[in-house]
Amino acid sequence: MEERSGPQIVMPSFLTDSHFLPNSIAAEQLAAERLAQEQSPARPAGAWRELLAVVLLVVLGDLTLYWGHGFGGYALLLAAAPLVVLLGAARHRRPWQVLAATLMIWGAALRLAWCGNWLALALGGVLLICLSTSLAGKGMYFGDVLQWLASFIPTLFRSLADYEAAFRRRVSLRWGLPAQAILWAYLLPPICAVVFLGLFIQANPDISHWIQNRLFSFQELWSKVWNQVWSVIGSPYRMGFWLICGSVAIGLVRPHLLTLREVFQFEPLEDFKVDSTSRTDLYPAYRNTILVLIILFAMYLVFEFVTMWTRTFPPGFHYSGYAHEGAAWLTVALALATIMLSIIFNASMMTDPRMPALRNLAIIWAVENILLALAVYNRLFIYVGFNGMTRMRVVGLLGVTSVLAGVVLVMIKISRGHSFGWLLKNQIFVVAVAAYLYAVLPVDGWVMTYNVRQVLAGNLPPSVQIAHHPTTTEGWLALLPLQRAENPVIRDGVVEMLTDHERRLNNAPPFDWTARQLADEQFLRTIALPENDTLRKPIEPGAEDRFRSFSFQWY
Repeated sequence: MEERSGPQIVMPSFLTDSHFLPNSIAAEQLAAERLAQEQSPARPAGAWRELLAVVLLVVLGDLTLYWGHGFGGYALLLAAAPLVVLLGAARHRRPWQVLAATLMIWGAALRLAWCGNWLALALGGVLLICLSTSLAGKGMYFGDVLQWLASFIPTLFRSLADYEAAFRRRVSLRWGLPAQAILWAYLLPPICAVVFLGLFIQANPDISHWIQNRLFSFQELWSKVWNQVWSVIGSPYRMGFWLICGSVAIGLVRPHLLTLREVFQFEPLEDFKVDSTSRTDLYPAYRNTILVLIILFAMYLVFEFVTMWTRTFPPGFHYSGYAHEGAAWLTVALALATIMLSIIFNASMMTDPRMPALRNLAIIWAVENILLALAVYNRLFIYVGFNGMTRMRVVGLLGVTSVLAGVVLVMIKISRGHSFGWLLKNQIFVVAVAAYLYAVLPVDGWVMTYNVRQVLAGNLPPSVQIAHHPTTTEGWLALLPLQRAENPVIRDGVVEMLTDHERRLNNAPPFDWTARQLADEQFLRTIALPENDTLRKPIEPGAEDRFRSFSFQWY
C-alpha cells in the first residue's frame, strides 16, 4: 500500500467525509518525516503478521487482565507483549531504543513475577507505549508518551481506513467492482430490513412471544446455539473489553504520532461539490436499502401509534416489557438508523450526481425516525404514569433526546456537506450537555416531588420508587409532605425513613467546613419546625419494612 505524503488523519471511507488538515507549523520537521517514510515504506495494511499480533494481544489481555487475579498474570502480559508488538510492527526504527524499552518492560515483568506492586505494572504499561513511540521513530520521553495518547483515536481511525482499503482491494480483485455493487444492491436491503424488523419485534413482547410459540422448534435450536456461543463469550462486558484491547493493540502495532493541531482538526478541507464523473458503485444498494426501510418504518409506525398512543391497555398489560425494555429497543433502532445515514452519505456519495435524489429519500426516512422518537417518549411516559419517576427514567429521556439530536445532526451534515469529524464533534457535545444537565440539575428532588404528588393525589403505585430506590438529601426534603398521607402504611414507612435519615445526619462525626452540604443543613432545619412534629411521635417498629412489602406489588 502506498504511503501517504503527509501526516493526515484518515477515517474509514464508510465513516469519513474528508482528510484532516496537515499541520503547517514545523514544515521542515514534517518534510524530514515524509522523506523517512518514503525511504522506509510501510508494509501493506492488513498483513497477516499485523493482524496476528492484534489477535494475540487481545487473547493475552483476556487471559491476564479480564480473567486475571494477580501479578503473575500481569507479568506474563508484560513479558509477551513486546514480542507480539515487534512481530506485527510495520517497521523497526531506532533498534537500540526498541531494545532498551523491551529490556525495561521485561524488568518490570520480573518484578511482578517475584513480588509485584501496582507501580511496576503501571510503569510496564507506560513502557509499552515507549516501545510503540520508538517504532514510530520518536523518543521515549514523557512528551512522546503524551503525544501517543493524544494520537490514539486518530491512529485507530487511520488504521481502520487502511484495513478497509485493503479489504475492498481484495474484494474488487476477486469479484470486480460491478459484480460487487450488484451483489450489495440485492443483499443489503433485506439484511437491513431483517435487523430493524427484529428490533421492532423485540420492542413488542406479545408479538415476540407469539413468534416464539409459532417457531418453537427453531427457537429451541436457536436458544441452544446462542447459549453455547454465550457460554464462550461470557458477557457483553467481555466483548467490550476485547474491543478496547484490540484498539490499544492497533495503536501499539501501527503507531502514528500527530501534533495537537492535527489531532483536534475536524473541519473539512472544502465543501463537497457534485462531480458528474464521480459515480458511486454502491448507489443502487443504498437507494434500495432506504426505500425498503421507508416502507418498513411506515408500516411499523402505523402499528405503534394505533396500539400504544391511545394508552388504553388491557388488564395484565406488560408495562415493563413495552414501556421499559421496548423503549430501549426502539432507541437502539434510532441509533442504528443514525449510524446508517452517516455511513451511506460518505465522501464518495456526497460528490455523486445522483446524491440529491438519495438525499430526498433520506429526508423521508429521517422524518420517520423523528416519529419513532416520539413513540419512544410516549412509551417512557406510559411507564412513568404507571409507577412513577426514577433516576434511570430521567437518563432514558436524556438518552432518547441525544439520539434524536443525532438524527437532526446527520441531516444537517447531509444538507450542508459537513465531514464525519463535524458530526462526531457535535454529537459528543450533545451527549456532554445531556450529562451536564443530569449532573447539575436537582434530579432526585424532581423525581421524588413527582412521586409524592402522585401518592398524595391517590395514585399509590409511584410509592414503590420511594420505598425501593435510594435518594440524596434533596430527595428526602421532597418526601416531607408524605407524613400527612392518607394511607397509614405509606405514612408510617416514610416517617421512619425520614427519622432514620435525620439520625444518620445527627450522629455523623463532626466534619470540617469543607464537607459542608447546604441540603443537609436545610433538612435538619426543616425537620425541627413545629409543623413536622409528626416525625417525633412514636410509631410501631418495622414501619419501613411494611412499606417496602406493601409497595412491592407495583415494582
